[in-house]
Amino acid sequence: MPKNPLKLKIAYLYPDILKSDCDRANVETFLCRTKWRDIDISVHEIYANDKVQASKYDFYYIGGSNTQDLGLALKYLKQNEDELKVASISSVPMLAVNCGYQLFGNFYQLHNQAPIEGLQILDVDSIAGKVHHFGNIFGNCEFLKNRIVAGFENHSILTYLKSGVSPFLILKQGLGNNGRDKTEGARFNNVIGTYLTGPILAQNPHLCDFLIAVSLRIKYKCRIPLTRLTDDIEWYSHNYILDLK
Repeated sequence: MPKNPLKLKIAYLYPDILKSDCDRANVETFLCRTKWRDIDISVHEIYANDKVQASKYDFYYIGGSNTQDLGLALKYLKQNEDELKVASISSVPMLAVNCGYQLFGNFYQLHNQAPIEGLQILDVDSIAGKVHHFGNIFGNCEFLKNRIVAGFENHSILTYLKSGVSPFLILKQGLGNNGRDKTEGARFNNVIGTYLTGPILAQNPHLCDFLIAVSLRIKYKCRIPLTRLTDDIEWYSHNYILDLK
């Protein structure tokens, strides 16, 4: 059997600073679902002072769960700001979870501190709130033909969407971005920012496959159909969240 010529490269941004078990699981899910289709894939972990070349990577991931690490991560992100913006404008898929979501926005503001300018890849503002958003969450995803995406939210910073983005989800359960407008996350081109952990890609195989398919389409400039996988365990985990509503 001839070897599959398709290749993808993941850029995992600052896993030593912005890290959680869910972040590693999201990257591993993307990696596994690509490998299972015999696509050659590699993960490149980006650390402090590493230089990012926009054209080198086909999918970007950034996460994190501790707001105390935001300042240090932002310092290194700013060193690669231009290249990351080039990638986002070029429609290269990016998934920014939790702290990464806040850093990709216009600014974030912690309690009793001045606003700090983010990368401005997503047109959102994040401000520390008084309510802790915690629990199972799910909603309809327009670009997935209104299918349900489910996960777990755990954040107290509230995020407000501006005119330059569309919501990632329209919520059926959960507090989402700010507890007021029934939206969760934001999307611009193929950049997705979200507070859904869980991890989100392991519990939503249709979302992970969307990101894989778009990564291939942007790189090879054509639509490449994905081999169908058996996802009984993944859908069991997904449906378990819905049953806890």
